[in-house]
Amino acid sequence: MPVPSEADDPIDEAFAAYLRSCDEGSVGSRDEFLAQFPEMAEELRSLMDAADAINRFTGAAAADSADVVQGGAAADTVDVLVAGPDDSGDDPAATLPEAHRAKGDPGPTLPYTLGDYELLEVIGRGGMGVVYRATQRMLNRTVAVKMIRGGMLACENDVRRFYTEAQAAARLHHPGIVPVYQFGHEAGHHFFSMALIEGTDLQRKINDGELPIDTAARYVRDVARALEHAHQNDLLHRDIKPANILIDQKDRVHITDFGLAKNLGSDSSVTGSGAAVGTPNYMAPEQAGGHSDRATRQSDVYSLGAILFACVTGRPPLVGDTVVDTLMQVVHEPPPTMRAFRSNVPTDLETIVAKCLEKEPRKRYQTAGDLAEDLDAFLEGRPILARPRGRLLKTWHWVCGVPLVGALIGRKVVRTSPGHRRFQAAMLLLLALSPFFFVIGAMLWSRHIEAMPQRVVLAGGLKQGVYTGISQAIADRLQQSAGVAVQVIETDGSLDNRNRLLDRQVQLAPMQASSISGDDLCVIAPLIYEAAHLLVRAPDLVQHDKPLNMQMLAGRKIAVGPYGSGSRRTADMILDSLNLSGDDTPREVIAWENLQSPDAPDIALICIGRGSTLVSGLLQQRWRLVAIPQGISITMQHPTLRTITIDPSHYQNADIPEEGLATVGTTAFLVTRRDAPSALVQTTLELLYQPPRLFSDLIPRERAAEWQGLDLHHAARRYFESLDTPSR
Repeated sequence: MPVPSEADDPIDEAFAAYLRSCDEGSVGSRDEFLAQFPEMAEELRSLMDAADAINRFTGAAAADSADVVQGGAAADTVDVLVAGPDDSGDDPAATLPEAHRAKGDPGPTLPYTLGDYELLEVIGRGGMGVVYRATQRMLNRTVAVKMIRGGMLACENDVRRFYTEAQAAARLHHPGIVPVYQFGHEAGHHFFSMALIEGTDLQRKINDGELPIDTAARYVRDVARALEHAHQNDLLHRDIKPANILIDQKDRVHITDFGLAKNLGSDSSVTGSGAAVGTPNYMAPEQAGGHSDRATRQSDVYSLGAILFACVTGRPPLVGDTVVDTLMQVVHEPPPTMRAFRSNVPTDLETIVAKCLEKEPRKRYQTAGDLAEDLDAFLEGRPILARPRGRLLKTWHWVCGVPLVGALIGRKVVRTSPGHRRFQAAMLLLLALSPFFFVIGAMLWSRHIEAMPQRVVLAGGLKQGVYTGISQAIADRLQQSAGVAVQVIETDGSLDNRNRLLDRQVQLAPMQASSISGDDLCVIAPLIYEAAHLLVRAPDLVQHDKPLNMQMLAGRKIAVGPYGSGSRRTADMILDSLNLSGDDTPREVIAWENLQSPDAPDIALICIGRGSTLVSGLLQQRWRLVAIPQGISITMQHPTLRTITIDPSHYQNADIPEEGLATVGTTAFLVTRRDAPSALVQTTLELLYQPPRLFSDLIPRERAAEWQGLDLHHAARRYFESLDTPSR
């Protein structure tokens, strides 16, 4: 820079001295320098301010030429850290910091020494900074060096943003974030060095053509994971956009440019309340509305959704003719669907993007990590957590614009369309006719609940089990007499039958009394008594001259029914009442037909109807039936159980004493839902008790009155109350 002669104006001479001191790095601050010239301080300050204004104007112009313009709305400044050819068409020497150029002099040419760094070539520039490929001599490595574009003319806010970026990135250590090595002030220039990413940036990838959908989702997923690391360190980026996402030669993403970052811990940032910072096409509505100080983690999530939209469709979700128009759209207009621009977009991906682009932050993904998880699920073909916005919700939002509805819900409606007015007139007409519709609806509903269904599904039980046989017998009569299609499905027992009834998979199901609970289920009729059969075959237990002591079972394995079956439920209640815990008496699930195996337990507790063919077969194979004592005590603990006796008539040639074997048992009921059609219940009851007897141990209908407190279906209650036979 030329030195003014003695004939120059004193103010020019002082200003030139200031420029030299900035070049040499010997000036502390502007105020310190102005204090040396109190008589001309105001004039010098005006010159410095004018230089700042010129520098900002020229910097913005350069940014406009270097940054991407989408749909007429210019994107915010971007500093490209990727190594590649300088496609700006400018002389690299002209991009050196302004402090190294004198008027009319292009300045020193590259390479240029800056402290420990040797600047080799320009690899990127933006509105605020210039990035050079450089060699760090002490460590002999190639790095990227970013210098503030205004040089010593940079204003205080530019310097603050510059150091905010350096300090923010330096706090983060993640493979998806460009690391910062060093930052400082050298020869009047603010700079920081960082890793050099060989490759390109995501904006250029988008500009080059349509990205594969899986590739776009993977890019944004990896960016979300890196951003989640920043959020966990209390740092918001607030300017996530494709140009700030670098893609290296191994197709890995790296986030850069933390110049607008906000520290959540200290609530510090380069902007204050009322400023809209970021890139209009990618900033969240709360930022676009001038509330950047209210930005949260969900604000960055919105930007990720906008980036994914751009990667898939080739354009941001909302694009206006001007920056202001774009901001207004971001705040007020719903984004279009991606399928409007690319027809093969999967529904799950469109759902993910729609959740990111919600206007209200609370409706978006709460963390970038949640977004990454959903994108992982999409890429792996797993179900995603996000749910699409249904047509019902969209319709409700339209209905809220009707004046009458708005008044009822407290929403002010300023303008209404002809469609809203016509809809309101129809609403008033329907309101006037509602009593008539109510009566007609009640009549139709009554007919519906009384009608016989065209198809009936019954739950059975285990394969070749008693419940399956009962259900099949009922199904046969229903199909033959009522002319409806009937299906019986095998289940795992009473608890499984209960769940299937609640889930409306079946309409009728047999189950033990202990499994009937809840307001949605009710009884049609009692079916059979089921007795607990305690069988033993160990020589030391099979002693005809001595009764079996229950404590002799301690420490031995006992075979019980599978989980969810009524037999298992009854066995657990009996053993627990006899103080035989699972630790003392291990309970083993084994198929009943495998009890003949030598490896099977020597004790089995089976709750089944008396006279069972299963038990008869076991009694012919060295097994012996024994009594279960303390029956009254057990039934007092479990009201669904009752004392029962197994008589010799139930199992001939089984060495059962004449007085029978005392045991406990339960009752199996035919159960349905409370809202089951009355015609189905009525028809089932008539066929259940129709001669000949459906099965030998069916409880007679005359004895149904024994269960006075039974929660019967209303049609079943009418049926039993209509019987002429007195209850006994």
